[in-house]
Amino acid sequence: MKKIKNIAIALMASTVLLSGCSEDYMETSPTDQVSETIVSGSLDNLYIALNGIHRSLVRQYLSSQSCGGEPSMNIYRDVLGDDLVHPSTGNSWFLSDLRWVSHRNPNATSTKYPFYIYYQFILNANLILQNVDKVQLTDQKLHDGVKGEALCFRAWSHFNLVQLYAKRYDPAGSNSQLGVPYRKEANTDGMARNTVEECYQFINEDLDEAIELLKNYTAKATTHFSLKVAYGLKARVLLTMGNYPEAAKFADLSIKTAEADGNKLMNSTELMSGFATILTDTDEAMWAANTLDDQTIYFYSFYAYMSWNFNASAIRAVPRCINSVLYNKISNTDIRKKWWDPTGTAAVPATTYKKYKYQNRKFTAKTTSNAVGDYAYMRLAEMYLIKAEALARSGQVEEAQNTFTKFAITRDPSYVATSTTKEQLAEEIMIHRRVELWGEGFRFTDLKRLNLPLDRTGSNHEAAIAIKLSEPAGSKEWQYMIPQDELNANPLMTQNE
Repeated sequence: MKKIKNIAIALMASTVLLSGCSEDYMETSPTDQVSETIVSGSLDNLYIALNGIHRSLVRQYLSSQSCGGEPSMNIYRDVLGDDLVHPSTGNSWFLSDLRWVSHRNPNATSTKYPFYIYYQFILNANLILQNVDKVQLTDQKLHDGVKGEALCFRAWSHFNLVQLYAKRYDPAGSNSQLGVPYRKEANTDGMARNTVEECYQFINEDLDEAIELLKNYTAKATTHFSLKVAYGLKARVLLTMGNYPEAAKFADLSIKTAEADGNKLMNSTELMSGFATILTDTDEAMWAANTLDDQTIYFYSFYAYMSWNFNASAIRAVPRCINSVLYNKISNTDIRKKWWDPTGTAAVPATTYKKYKYQNRKFTAKTTSNAVGDYAYMRLAEMYLIKAEALARSGQVEEAQNTFTKFAITRDPSYVATSTTKEQLAEEIMIHRRVELWGEGFRFTDLKRLNLPLDRTGSNHEAAIAIKLSEPAGSKEWQYMIPQDELNANPLMTQNE
C-alpha cells in the first residue's frame, strides 16, 4: 500500500498527528502533536485517540473542496446513481462523477479520495488495536468500548472500500474476484488484494467481535459507535451479501437496542426540520457527526452542496433535484413529498439562486451563511427499511409488511398495504428506501448489490448534462479504478479492468 506519510486525525481537540510509515510512527512530540508512546500510555489516552478518528470523519482532505470527509463520500455515491439530478452545468463540482468519468480515472481525486481516507481510518484504528491490550487495564468497560469501536472502524472502512473497488458480492458465487487489501496491522507495507469473500469474512469477524465487546459498554455520545450501531453495520453487510434472514435478524436487534436507548422514527414536524439539527430536533440519528458552530468547515460542508439555501455557487447555480420518475411514485399524502418542489417556483433566498423543477428541500442549512450542521451516518429509518426488505426477500411477507407498515405510517399517515407478493413488497420497500435515503449515499451501492442497471432515461436527467444515462448491470464500469499513486507505491497491487 502507498506509504502514507502524513496521516492526520483530530486527536486531543483536533491536534494529535499520527504520522510516519512502518516502524517510525510518531517518534516526536511537538506542542501540537502527541507521540504514540503518550497516546498508548493509558486507556484514557486511547479513548482520546478514538475520539479523534470520529472527529476526522468531517474535515477537508486532499486540499479539495469536494473532499469533506464521510458526508462528501455519500455525495459521490449518490451522484453515481439515478436519483440525484444535476439540473445544470453551472457549477462543476461532482459533475464528472455524475457522468461516470472520474471514478474510472486512476489519477482522479475522486478515485484516490475514498482509498486515502478509509485506509487512514483503518491505520489509526489498527494503532489503537495494537495497543489496547497492552496498556494497564484500569477499566474493563472502557477497554471493551475502545477495542469494540476500533474494530467497528476497521470493518466499516473495509466494507466501504470493497463495495467501491471490487465487483459486487454475489450470493450465488464463490466471490474469488479481487477485493481490497484487508489490513489488520498498523503498517503501510505493500500488500496484495484479498478476495471479495475474504474481505467479507474479515468484516464479519471484526463486527462479531465488536458486538460482543460493545455489549459491555455505553457510548458517551451519538458521535461514537455503540452496540445498536454495530448491529446496524452488521445488518448492512449481510444485506449486501444477500443473506437476508441474518440481515433481518441484526436489523431487528439494532431497532430494539436503539429504541430502548431512546431513538424514535421522526414525526411529521421533525421530517421537515432540514437535517442540520437532527441531533437536537429529533431522536432518529443512531450515529452522527455533531459539527459545532465554531468549527470552521467552509465550503467542504455537506450543506454547502446538498442544502437549498446556503449561499454557495454549487447551490445557487446547481440545486440538487430528485429524479422525476421517482418523485412521481411518492403518494400525495406522504409527508416526504414536501422534501422537493416539483414546480420549481418555491421561494429561494435571493434572485441569484436558480430555480428548477423537483429541487431539493430535504436538506436545509441553518442559515444562508452557516453550512455547519449535524450529519447522520445511520438513522433508525434505515434499520426498519433493511429489516423489511430482508424479510420480504426471504419470503416472510407478513412480518415484512408489518415492519414496513410501522415505518410507512410515520411518513404517510394514510398508508395502506397493497402488495400481495414478496416481489411486489420488496419493490415497494425499495421505492421508499430511495425516497427516505435520498442524498445520504446509498443508491450506487444499492444498485450494485442488487445487480441492477443504471437507468436515468425518461426522467429529468438531461443527456447533455449527465452524459451517462444508462449502464448495464455488472459491467466493469461499476468498479472504481485503483489509484495510480497506490499502484506506483505498492508492487503487490493490481489494477481493475
